[in-house]
Amino acid sequence: RHMKWVLFYHSLLSDWNHGNAHFLRGVVRELRRRGDEVLVLEPADGWSRDHLIRSHGVEPLRAIERAMDLAGAWRDYDLDTLDLHRLLEDADVVIAHEWSPPDLIRRLGEYRRDHPSLRLMFHDTHHRAVSEPAEMAAYSLDHYDGVLVFGETLREVYHANGWARRVWVWHEA
Repeated sequence: RHMKWVLFYHSLLSDWNHGNAHFLRGVVRELRRRGDEVLVLEPADGWSRDHLIRSHGVEPLRAIERAMDLAGAWRDYDLDTLDLHRLLEDADVVIAHEWSPPDLIRRLGEYRRDHPSLRLMFHDTHHRAVSEPAEMAAYSLDHYDGVLVFGETLREVYHANGWARRVWVWHEA
């Protein structure tokens, strides 16, 4: 059976000071190649996309979307008007990136609490768990099924701080 994935990331198309976009594009392309439905949501005011547009215009975004066949795989959102119930009603898996606003992380967790068939993961691809632990501790991951981290050190940090019960290393390759 094919699955529906909803991914909240800083940006799918823009890699301006956002190297994780390369990894995310590969994940999206592979899931779509397998026949799964994938939607990446990025904040309407995301700094990576804004900086890229200011520096180079919109053509680099259009070019990567064409080159990677990502048309229809993404859209932006405004946190104030985001309707999670409508957006996630038939989703199987949701992944939220650590650059997502804490309020979104909390709201996704509450949605998961009320919809136990959904699988919800937090994806940490940065070093803030080590360099800014108070900032990361502010995320409410109580109702998340687990955390995906980019390295063993981060997995250990999450366990040592009691931030999550299940943490897996998901290397970018």
